[in-house]
Amino acid sequence: MNINNFRVFFTGIISLFRRTVQLKKRQTCLFIFYSILLLSFLPSNVFSADEKNKDAARLFDFAETLFAEGDYYRAITEYKRVIFFSPEDPLAEKATFRIGESYFKAKKWLEAIEAFDFFRNKYPRSPMITEALYLEGLAEKELKRYENSLSSFQIIINSQSEQYADKAIYQTALVFLDSGNWPKAKDTFLLVPPSSSLASPARIMAEGLEKTDGIPRKNPATAGFLAAVLPGSGHVYTERYRDAAMAFLLNGAFILAAVELFRSERYAAGGVVTFFEILWYSGNIYSAVSSAHKYNEREKNKFLENLKKTSGLSLSYDPATSSPLLAFSFRY
Repeated sequence: MNINNFRVFFTGIISLFRRTVQLKKRQTCLFIFYSILLLSFLPSNVFSADEKNKDAARLFDFAETLFAEGDYYRAITEYKRVIFFSPEDPLAEKATFRIGESYFKAKKWLEAIEAFDFFRNKYPRSPMITEALYLEGLAEKELKRYENSLSSFQIIINSQSEQYADKAIYQTALVFLDSGNWPKAKDTFLLVPPSSSLASPARIMAEGLEKTDGIPRKNPATAGFLAAVLPGSGHVYTERYRDAAMAFLLNGAFILAAVELFRSERYAAGGVVTFFEILWYSGNIYSAVSSAHKYNEREKNKFLENLKKTSGLSLSYDPATSSPLLAFSFRY
């Protein structure tokens, strides 16, 4: 190809490219024109914020209905839809809180803690922040994470919240009670303000904890000693009569069998039976000691349950307002 032919070819390519660009520009302009024309005929409220708010409100109302009916898992799904479709809507904040509360009501303590922690980080200035922290502390208490629970309640106490400070003090006392620190629990119950609706049950709890010396108790060492002297007697001491009979009969049978075998000079068989008797005998002592510990734990729990019933207090939640309620009952 000579130089003239090359110039003609190159000029043709450039001309074709220019025509293509001009054609695309015309198509683009036409597309923009018709798009604007189409949008001008659409209703003015199609993309309005009011319509989006209405959609968020409808979704939230449906989620609230599910929550009130106790269908917490479906409610969580609907609350998440509110957050996904309307993240800037004020209802998204309430929906985020409700997710944590739904997990709490469903007794999914770990999920509730995570949800409330997320809520507090996302909405640190929310008016529901104290309630979220309070419910998080209760969930930690249910999981026996006592240190975390005490930390949450202490923050509320330090904030001097009118609605939750006295409840946090009361729950702090219950944490000490459940963790076995009864003297600290008694002192904390006495910190509940006299003006609080919790003052009366707190006083009853404090007075009841002064009577812990009256709780029946079995000495594990005594139970073990009695079992060593006479198999089964340690269980009688701890009021485990069926276990006592079993321990006495089994150990007695093995002892008699071993004696008879040795008398008949069947030493190998006698040795085997003696070996198993030593195991039964040791197990009898261990079981008696364990029975004493179980007896003490059972009596302690019984004392606490009766004390809580006597105080007549239970905490519940109003699904409509998401507020803690105090319920009192009286024993006759």
